[in-house]
Amino acid sequence: IFDPLKQRFVALYALTVENGNPEKYSSAIETISEAEPKTLKHNWFISAAKTLLVPNALYDDKNARELFENQHRIEPGENLSAYPLKMTEAMMIFAYKDQWAVIQKVITNAFIPIDAAWLDNLCLNYKAQEGIHLHVNLSDGYISIAVFKDGSLRFYNTFETANAEEVLYFVMFVGEQIGINPQKDPYYYSGFIYKGDQAQSLLAKYIKLLKPEERPDNYSYSMPVLDIPASLFYNAFCTPICA
Repeated sequence: IFDPLKQRFVALYALTVENGNPEKYSSAIETISEAEPKTLKHNWFISAAKTLLVPNALYDDKNARELFENQHRIEPGENLSAYPLKMTEAMMIFAYKDQWAVIQKVITNAFIPIDAAWLDNLCLNYKAQEGIHLHVNLSDGYISIAVFKDGSLRFYNTFETANAEEVLYFVMFVGEQIGINPQKDPYYYSGFIYKGDQAQSLLAKYIKLLKPEERPDNYSYSMPVLDIPASLFYNAFCTPICA
């Protein structure tokens, strides 16, 4: 939870929701809103495995579903929404499950896909960096990959992954297609990946310049946020850019 007035991350909650039970989602929201009453009026970010980035010049509400279905299958019980990215001048179309609709009914603003904040923050932080570099964020069941060259976003996509080998495969595949040299160009990682775990060890075996993302230094952090690895919730630390 981020306090926009103090520009500080003030709390971190982890709640278990089993089998996508809508009642569990409602209970989770009640728990958070009782502890932090103002949160219902602020932005809520969700992790969305299915996303599509469309340049503003090509986006239209009328063709959003058709564009999205060219890349993703919309399953029963999934809803579509879209969010504008400031730094990349694009719209991110994303799918979310019906269970999240329970939360959407009680919060003030529409959902924001967390990859939108992640991409805009990367654009801001690396706008002056020359050369080509790849960023990968590991989420539950999927990864997000972004490639920048000379400060401009050149590639973004998400990939479903079930194990460390699949993470390695997609990172190396994207790098090969875009023309990134794993022995010379920097790769940055964040999310559910730790130094020395299977995914990080596999990536480090093939990538020479593999670095964890660092927390944005333009915000403050309270305990227990400071107790966790800087790269673990890096995409969450990017969210104030969407305020």
